[in-house]
Amino acid sequence: MHPTKSSLLLLALAISASCVVATPQPEVLDEIFQALNETGHSIISGLVDASKNGTAIAGEFLESLKNSSTQFSHETVAFAQRIADAVHKAATEGITDFAISLEAGISRLLNEIGRIRNVLQRQALKDALARLQTISADVADLEVAVHDLNDRLEKKKREYYAEIQEKWSNWAAAQLERVDEQTNGVGNEEAQEILDELLNRYSGYLHSCVEELQVQQATYEQNVHSTIEKYQNATNNLTAQVELCVKNNLNFRSCRKGIDKALRGLDSAPQDLLSLKLKGIRLLAIGLDASGCVGQTLAEHELEKPLVERKLDEIIREYLEQQNTTDADSSSEEETTTEVATG
Repeated sequence: MHPTKSSLLLLALAISASCVVATPQPEVLDEIFQALNETGHSIISGLVDASKNGTAIAGEFLESLKNSSTQFSHETVAFAQRIADAVHKAATEGITDFAISLEAGISRLLNEIGRIRNVLQRQALKDALARLQTISADVADLEVAVHDLNDRLEKKKREYYAEIQEKWSNWAAAQLERVDEQTNGVGNEEAQEILDELLNRYSGYLHSCVEELQVQQATYEQNVHSTIEKYQNATNNLTAQVELCVKNNLNFRSCRKGIDKALRGLDSAPQDLLSLKLKGIRLLAIGLDASGCVGQTLAEHELEKPLVERKLDEIIREYLEQQNTTDADSSSEEETTTEVATG
């Protein structure tokens, strides 16, 4: 059976609890907090560096979880969403800030190159300019990909969920109408309970699918954030070397050496940024694909529908048998009354 995931999302990154139960066992919470003790500090510190608000959310979330001894609070869903939103905000703001700083660096280099008379020194600046222009284009592509991923996943989740819920609701309504017609409404209450249980359970499974996707997206966006931060620092280092060249009147050898060293910190940037873009595209393609979580849920729902229909058939059968018995008893009573009257 499709497992129902908890709403923990462990800071929307990687630690999801085992199946949701009405009263979680203490050892389940112990395992979660043990994992937090081992990895929590690095996750929290890297979660939303660009947002002080992020760790505050994480703290509230953990405190809420510690206080939830008898049931998992619905607030965990809201906390998970807030954390995922904070990760997304950090990633997108980090990309935007990086893009702005790259444009400023490019503009600075364009101005300075024309003022440098030494050919070799000017070539070092041109190399720095070419690298920043390449990275700027890659960052622009990544920025579009991250925004597109988030927007399209949100749209896809809403559309998929609405479509599935409509199909399930239509089927349930048809089944209830069948019971109503064949039992004169007597079996409606029992039938409604059976259908509601199925719909609520599989709605929970769908929510679990969304949570899985949310974890993948948050993990991806944290990776984006950390990568952007890495190359932001490397770019700042390159900018500092350029400043040394143009302001301190370094000889071309010192200028070349400093810029070459700074450029080495950006060697892997184009490949890493392209890789992140492609990962985002793959995540969008895989996200709610029919072969994944949603497909499994739909398949299991189809397999369980006949079982539910048989339960409803049993309600109808029991009603009809009861009616036949009542009719037979009524006929018997009428015959007895007739015999007595004629006797």
